[in-house]
Amino acid sequence: MMKKLLIVSIVVLSMLLPMSAQAVSDTAQAAETVIEVNEPVYTDLSAQWYKASAEKFGYPEIFAKDGLFEPGKAITRMEFARTIHKALGISINYFAATDIGDYYSDVENTAVGASRLYDLVTAGIIDTKDRFRPDEPLSREEMIHFSINAVNYATGGNYAVILMMPAPFDDDALISEEYKNDVVLSVLLGLIKGRGANMLYPKESAGRAEAVVVIDRLIERIRALTEQVAVSSSYNVIDGALNLRLVIENNTSEKIKISHNSGQHYDFIVYDNLGESLYTWSADKLFITALTETEIEAGGTAEYTAVIEKDVYGNIKDKIAYIKAFITGSSDDFHIEAEGYTAELLPN
Repeated sequence: MMKKLLIVSIVVLSMLLPMSAQAVSDTAQAAETVIEVNEPVYTDLSAQWYKASAEKFGYPEIFAKDGLFEPGKAITRMEFARTIHKALGISINYFAATDIGDYYSDVENTAVGASRLYDLVTAGIIDTKDRFRPDEPLSREEMIHFSINAVNYATGGNYAVILMMPAPFDDDALISEEYKNDVVLSVLLGLIKGRGANMLYPKESAGRAEAVVVIDRLIERIRALTEQVAVSSSYNVIDGALNLRLVIENNTSEKIKISHNSGQHYDFIVYDNLGESLYTWSADKLFITALTETEIEAGGTAEYTAVIEKDVYGNIKDKIAYIKAFITGSSDDFHIEAEGYTAELLPN
């Protein structure tokens, strides 16, 4: 299918800012009503695992119907496209009105979300060909694929992941070949965790709750990957003892602050392959109960270390699957990953 060359300005990502006015092309596209909500609009957000994500990314203009979000309902392909477009805050300017027919034969310019879909194709986030099937449910493996495309778009593909192969899902054989690498990356980036019993169900429809949770994690990961404050965790073994390290690098031009609820500023936890804790550094420590603060000057670094002595490490080393470091505090100056920072093995 031939495509007109209409793009004349650079794609701008504004994840951390309010979404800008939609592109010039919207004048020729279907209008979408944006509802600003200050209070919860849904009465059916009963489970904690998706409630916060639905409140942030379950946009009422896309999902709300009679005060219901319907978390178990399959998300359609167009609903997902509209949601991820708004979550990323994408804005693209074009010289002339766009025509979604340049990309898809089954979406009209008058369709709600057509201009958003055009932006996503332009950005390389949606890359299906010829037919988009807007009203059909989105499969879980395609949700993963589009999410990894979004990470690549937001970061320019310049991000690092730990060079380790995660444990396979029991139904890995059902994953389409073209999506297998995306699944691996999504696990390493913490975007997906499966549905339980180590199953991915790649061909099944993604539920609305599942989709907004993935988008929530996606936005958090993009923020962390593009953050000017770099946080890294590492470990190595020296003389039979396990040495742990957490580093916070302030690459901004301003001082940053971290607020702590006690004298504890960090932690290290060692996990087995079931995600159960084998060792927690802070478990046998006492900390003052006063509020404390860490300040890192512009261009400065904060480094925290701990050692698991040889006798303790020897009892758990054969069970260790991964190690995480945690910043035990909050900051208005940069994003702190609540789920911790997985440590990378350093050479001795």
